[in-house]
Amino acid sequence: MHALYTRYLACGVAASALLAAPVCYAQSPADKAAAETLFTEGRRLMAAGDLAEACKKLAGSQKLDPGAGTLLNLAACYERNRQLASAWVTYRDAAAASRDRHPDWAEKASRKATELEPLLCHLTVAITSPTAGLEVTRDEQPMNEAMFGTALPVDEGEHTVVARAIGRKPFTAKIRLTAAGEAQTITVPLLESDAPAASLAVPTATGVAVAPRPATSTQRTVGLVLGAAGVIGLGVGSVIGVVALGKKTDAAANCSGDYQRCNQTGIDLVNSAKAMGALSTVSLIGGGVLAAGGLALALTAPSGAGKPAAVEARLGAPGANLGVSVGGAF
Repeated sequence: MHALYTRYLACGVAASALLAAPVCYAQSPADKAAAETLFTEGRRLMAAGDLAEACKKLAGSQKLDPGAGTLLNLAACYERNRQLASAWVTYRDAAAASRDRHPDWAEKASRKATELEPLLCHLTVAITSPTAGLEVTRDEQPMNEAMFGTALPVDEGEHTVVARAIGRKPFTAKIRLTAAGEAQTITVPLLESDAPAASLAVPTATGVAVAPRPATSTQRTVGLVLGAAGVIGLGVGSVIGVVALGKKTDAAANCSGDYQRCNQTGIDLVNSAKAMGALSTVSLIGGGVLAAGGLALALTAPSGAGKPAAVEARLGAPGANLGVSVGGAF
């Protein structure tokens, strides 16, 4: 048998070889050559029992050079590989493609499709609450709205449905169909919001939290924040000042009474005390300015009709046992 004619043998459909002139729609001779090679390889793999790979080769051949003979072989491959939904629709395509030139092929393909129809598995994707911008895929293929709520034929095996929408958490469901004629439903619920929960306290400056209250003026809020920051600055300056005094006291044991003559340890302690003293002074001055300015803004702000604003300032690491907290309502 000539190799070109074997392309049109409907394996598993006809008991005898079907010889016919090819009907080619390939875009180029290279496509036709590739299609013929894939067809031959697919037939070889199917005969060897490697059905999954055989169906891929035959499908590739059909894509490059569509033909009724290739469709018949591809449908037979799907059927043997228990991809009954794929086989059913491919037999129907083969019947339509061969009706004019090969009515005998069309009759056999139609009969096979009719035989397979009661054996098909069906999967329904139901949407309980439509969400704006909802996108649903089944086995990574997009579904349109017309497909929802309808039992659609699918091959046996595992199927994955994913639903997505902007601002919503995705929903994923997997189901496995294992028996001929089995029907299952995957219900997509209302997708949960992906927006984070609103915080009870709005962080502002480091160590400062202002609890929002209605009808409180912006000026008063700014004043409270600055005042709290100033309190922290005063606290930091005071702590640094105490540490600086401690270093100066330690240096006394390593220096003369006027601190003019010191060993290396004393020199290091004196220099460290001076640096920390300067830092303490800056922190105290800055904290005082902020505290005074914040107090002035808060006191001169227009009165609000709602509850007073609350402010809290803390000096110390979060969760630490030691620290200073200053708070109040204004």
